[in-house]
Amino acid sequence: MKTIKKLTLSTAFLFISAFGMANEMDLRIFTDKESKTLLFNYTNSSTDAELRFVDGEGNVIFTESLEDNSEYSKKFNLGNLESGVYTLEVEDAIKETEFTITLEDYTVAIKNKSERTKPVFRTKDHMVYLNLLNLEKEDVAIAVYDEDERMVASKIVENEQVIEKAFNFKEAHRGHYTIKVKKGNDTFYEEINVD
Repeated sequence: MKTIKKLTLSTAFLFISAFGMANEMDLRIFTDKESKTLLFNYTNSSTDAELRFVDGEGNVIFTESLEDNSEYSKKFNLGNLESGVYTLEVEDAIKETEFTITLEDYTVAIKNKSERTKPVFRTKDHMVYLNLLNLEKEDVAIAVYDEDERMVASKIVENEQVIEKAFNFKEAHRGHYTIKVKKGNDTFYEEINVD
């Protein structure tokens, strides 16, 4: 029992440390009468990421892949865009960050920055390991569905900051499975194929 507790604490510590080393972002606004400019700086120290600039209707205006262990800088000239609400999204393996940006005539403003952590899945030898950093200690519902959308397992985790679960597919019937993780208003899916 002591070994299991030590292993769990060690894994939790590593997960939190990895989260702490996460990527750094800086978004700055430069405006004058002729231009509306955003300057985005990103130090990507953990994993590949995706950058998207999206309009209020959900249309992707700009997208780019950011490689791990790199520094990235991008200047967005927003002078030709219509007034409205836009989002700048950065998504990597462990979190999604979203900046809400408003454009009105000659002004640009960052209205909101939101972040949400994502579960990390790892598959090895017909085992699927789930780690989720849950700093708010929200209830997390975890369910496994088979290819006929029948629930084959479920669990609700309450009041935990670090959630670690292992799913054993060694004896599972062949087919396609989906792991669904619901945390607050966010839902994440992981697809598993058993041969």
